[in-house]
Amino acid sequence: MLACVVVAGIGGCARHGLVLHDHPLVGHVIDVDAVRELSLADAMSRMVESDAVLLGETHDNPVHHHLQLQALKSIAARRTPVLAMEQFDSEHQPALDAASQQPGVDAEALADAGQFSREGWGWPLYEPLVREAVARRLPVVAINLSRGGARAVAREGFEGMPDGAGRDVVEQPWTPERQKVLEELIRVGHCGEVSPRVLKMIVTAQRSRDAVMAERIAPHLDSGAVVILGAGHARRDLAVPVYLERLAPEARVLSVGLVEVREGAYSPRDYPAVRDGLFDLVWFTPQFVRPDPCERMSKAAMSKAMAK
Repeated sequence: MLACVVVAGIGGCARHGLVLHDHPLVGHVIDVDAVRELSLADAMSRMVESDAVLLGETHDNPVHHHLQLQALKSIAARRTPVLAMEQFDSEHQPALDAASQQPGVDAEALADAGQFSREGWGWPLYEPLVREAVARRLPVVAINLSRGGARAVAREGFEGMPDGAGRDVVEQPWTPERQKVLEELIRVGHCGEVSPRVLKMIVTAQRSRDAVMAERIAPHLDSGAVVILGAGHARRDLAVPVYLERLAPEARVLSVGLVEVREGAYSPRDYPAVRDGLFDLVWFTPQFVRPDPCERMSKAAMSKAMAK
């Protein structure tokens, strides 16, 4: 019943679309390389000892955000990390820094300064993290490449990346194998409905975003960074950790995948996140019920065809 305890303050499991909260893996943390379970205390110790902790979420799962908050509190009790967030575009960092120096600044003021897309990201899910950073006087670091920036890269290639924003490292670690994996992930994510030209553009934009995020995180490794980002960006085989290794080879980077359980999958090895070694740690959570995007896409295509 861990999930219900976690979300008790916001109304319980059923109200928030969570299922499988009694699944035997929920709440368990797996050391992926050893394929062994860690106690929560040991997992938190690993996080505290790391220079950067990447907490890879599914954006709409409320449990993921509560576990991120738990991790942030545990780490901040031992050191003074920055809170680095995909949800803020890096171009707004000067405004965030200025707002953080204002007397009486609160989470809402920081969200306004950083032009947080409240509807796009779902501000209530992220507000407690920003509020905790404000309360502890932790710097908030914007790490994302803006949509406009990503579109420029998609059109122009890596030459379209902002100066000093990952351009120097984006090509170095790439391999044909990584290209193949990322292409397949994007193809599946778009329900197979993506042309080769558009696929190439999306892959280029995704790689640029991962490199920019790494570039924005790297200056804060000495103080420590708690990084809030999508699970795809936290993958150690082809995303932000790949570029951080190039930028800071000695840094202790810990990638934590927050992974939703599935009906009938009761062993850690049933999950690619563990079986394929996508993260350093996997923290299992309930599943959040959401509409099937491919079903919606199929219905939209059918409606369009019938209207012709």
